[in-house]
Amino acid sequence: MPGTYLVRSRRSSIFYFRRRVPDDLRPIVGKVFIQQTLHTSDRREAIILARALAAKTDTIFRDLRTMKKQRPAQQTTPATGSHFDYIMEIDLSDSGRPKSIKVQAEPHEQEAVNSAIATALQNLPGAPAEDDTHAEPKSKGGITIMQAWEGLKAEKVAGGKWKDGNDTAKYDYLPHIRAMVESIGGDKPIADVTADEIIAFQTLVTSDRKGGSPRNREKRLQRAGAVFRWAKTKRHIPDPFAELFKYEGKIEENFYAKFEAADLKTLFESNLYRNHEYKTPWQYWLPVLALHTGARLNELCQLTTTDIGEHDGVPTISILDEEEGKRLKTTASRRIIPIHSKLIELGFLDFVAGCPAGRLFPDLPESNNRAGDYSKEPGRWFTAYRRSVGVGSDKGRSNKTFHSFRGTLISALRKANVPKDRRTRLAGHEYDDTQDRHYTGGDALTMFEFKTLQADIESAKFDVEIEKYAG
Repeated sequence: MPGTYLVRSRRSSIFYFRRRVPDDLRPIVGKVFIQQTLHTSDRREAIILARALAAKTDTIFRDLRTMKKQRPAQQTTPATGSHFDYIMEIDLSDSGRPKSIKVQAEPHEQEAVNSAIATALQNLPGAPAEDDTHAEPKSKGGITIMQAWEGLKAEKVAGGKWKDGNDTAKYDYLPHIRAMVESIGGDKPIADVTADEIIAFQTLVTSDRKGGSPRNREKRLQRAGAVFRWAKTKRHIPDPFAELFKYEGKIEENFYAKFEAADLKTLFESNLYRNHEYKTPWQYWLPVLALHTGARLNELCQLTTTDIGEHDGVPTISILDEEEGKRLKTTASRRIIPIHSKLIELGFLDFVAGCPAGRLFPDLPESNNRAGDYSKEPGRWFTAYRRSVGVGSDKGRSNKTFHSFRGTLISALRKANVPKDRRTRLAGHEYDDTQDRHYTGGDALTMFEFKTLQADIESAKFDVEIEKYAG
C-alpha cells in the first residue's frame, strides 16, 4: 500500500502504521521504524488514521531536525550496530508531538537508545516541562464541529442561500464534513482542532484515488472548510484555516470538445442504432435528445411525461425543477426548449405518448448519494459505448464525453448565426450581461417567442443518418 505507510498482520488482519525514519535523523536513535497499531481491520478507516499519523510524524521529524542543529551530534547519538532496525512505538499528542517513545533494541544497546530518546524528547523546541510532559492540552471547549455545521446549515437554508436547501446540505456538504470529522478522530470542540489535523484531512482529500478531478477535490475541501469559516464569523474560533482548505495543485478548466461530423456518424450509424441493438429506450433516446436539445445528461434522465408539451403551438420540452425530486445545476438552467423536427421524425412524440405517467425512463436508478440524480448508470454506459466504437480516448479521462453533445449543438447554433442571447437561453447558461441576468420584463422562461426559438433549434443541422426508434 504505497504512500500510506500501512502494513497488515496476516494473523489478525489488523493494520499497522509503519514508517522508516529519514536517513539524516537515524543518528539520533539508530536505524529505526516508527510502528503503531491502528486497532482496525477496516482498510478505509486504516488509511484515514495512517494519513493522520503521517502528518504528525512529519511534525516530529521537523522538530528533531531543529533539535539536531541545536545540539552536538555526539550528545544524541546512541551506540548502534548495523545489523538491526529499531522499532519505535510512539504515543502522539494532539499537538503532533510525541508524548512517549518505546524502542526495542539489542539488550546491550537498550540503555543507550533509551537515553538518546529521552534526550531527544526533552530538547524538542517548545517541549513541555518535565512534570507535565504527559499532560494532554486543555480543551478550549465551546461548540463542536457538528454543532457548528448545524448552525451553518440553519442559516443558509433559512436565508435561501442554498438553491436546493436541505438537499444541498445533505448531498453537497454533509458527506465532506463527516469525512473531515472522521479524519480528525471524532466530533470535538471546533476550537480544539489543530492545523496538523486539517493538513491530514487535506492530504486525505488530495491523495484519495477515487477523489475525482482537481476541481472536485477543491470543492470537497471548500465545503468542509465552510464550517470553520462560519465559526469564525460567529467568533467561535480565531482562525478558519482558510489556507489549508484549498487544493494546492493545478486546477484546469473543464474542457469538453464538441463531436465532429465523423464522431456523430460513428456514434449514430453504428450497429446499436442501425440494427436496433439498444436494450432499453434510454440507450437510444438520451444521446439523440442531447444532440438536438443540448440538455445536460441528468436534465434528460429526470424528464417526465408532463415535461413534454406545447407552448404557443410549438411542441416543447420543459427543463424545470418544480416537481419534487428534480434537480438542476443552476437557476439559469430552468428553460423550455422547442422540440427539433428531427426528434419528431424519429418518433419521440409517439414514444412519449406510449409511456405511462411519470418519468420517461423509469428504469434509471436514483443515486444513493444525491436526490434526483439518475445519470450515473447512463453516464457509465455511454462512456463504454463511445469507447467501443472508437470515439474519444479509450482510457482515462477524455475531452469527448456525453457533455460534448451540448457543445455540438451550441456550435451548430453559432454557425447558423443564432444570436448569443438566444443561444444562452436555449442552453440554460447564465447571462454575462447584468440586464439580461436580472431580467424583469417578464418570466425568463418566455423572454423570447417560442416560434423564434423553434426556428433557432431547426437551424441546427447534423450530417448523420439516424434510424427511427423501434420500441
